[in-house]
Amino acid sequence: MTSYGDSFVEALEKLKKHASWVILCHENPDGDTLGSAFALYSLGRREGKKVSIYSKDDRPEVFSFFEYFDELRSAEKLPPDEVKGALLVAVDTSTEERSLANLPELLAACADSVNIDHHGDNALYAATNLVAPKASATAEIVTRLMEAYGAGITRGEAAALYTALTTDNGSFRYNSTSVESHRCAEILLTAGAVPSEIDDRIHENMTEDVLRLWGAALTRTELFAERRCAFFWLRGSEISASRATPNSLDGLVNMLMRIKGVKVALFLAEIGGRNKLSVRSRAPYSARDIAARFGGGGHVGAAGAKVDGDFDGAIARVKEEAEKYVRVGNPAGK
Repeated sequence: MTSYGDSFVEALEKLKKHASWVILCHENPDGDTLGSAFALYSLGRREGKKVSIYSKDDRPEVFSFFEYFDELRSAEKLPPDEVKGALLVAVDTSTEERSLANLPELLAACADSVNIDHHGDNALYAATNLVAPKASATAEIVTRLMEAYGAGITRGEAAALYTALTTDNGSFRYNSTSVESHRCAEILLTAGAVPSEIDDRIHENMTEDVLRLWGAALTRTELFAERRCAFFWLRGSEISASRATPNSLDGLVNMLMRIKGVKVALFLAEIGGRNKLSVRSRAPYSARDIAARFGGGGHVGAAGAKVDGDFDGAIARVKEEAEKYVRVGNPAGK
């Protein structure tokens, strides 16, 4: 069994010790945070724990096939009494800002806390920080935790974890994919995950309006920095007219990486009155370094940020900063 060091042992001991778990997903929850969290939630229920699961934002309908999907509650804040005596478990959440608005207060009020994540820029804010930047998804770490827990992995838990794994490593296409990624996939397939069913649920559900929205973005593709950067954008009015959710845009920025010679892909979308930037990159460039210029973060190959200002101004800033980074800011890109 792969070991993540002392923090793995600590996290496992705390999960076994505490009779109450409060599990937190990050804002705008994606497949990895939800799949990992629901698998832990299911394990807790099977083990007779008192468990609850929260996110600042509502759950995307695309993951409705997860067992216990309807039991996730959305909340901006939680009363401190809600976590009193409980183990607080933050899943796939690199910073306190990406969780509930009063996470520092909850960390002070809970009996103990565990932070399970794979982001290299994790702020290590919990009592136990089980952070493995080399993992292609937090689901890898949770799969190993559940394996070590010794209560088995049910078919429903395996489906949630396999979804988490493949949505975060691009179905094993991203350079974050490792031997360990495939070993975890083997564990989950053995436990009953069915890849074809999961892929149908996640990828074969786009509406005609959303497809046309993707097309609108693609027609705006701009190449710059000697064609090493590709960029497109969508306004909030366009997204609203197509009845798209933020989850409907997942994967759109990856289309730009299919262009020959492109090393950095950028997608700016006006969502909920904010300018959300998604960045993807290949070596020698770092998506995380670009996102950091706007106060964001993430992985070397995939990151995001919120860009301040009006939308047109944000478009100009993103292009300017990306070109500056590729031409000057990254020594390997000179």
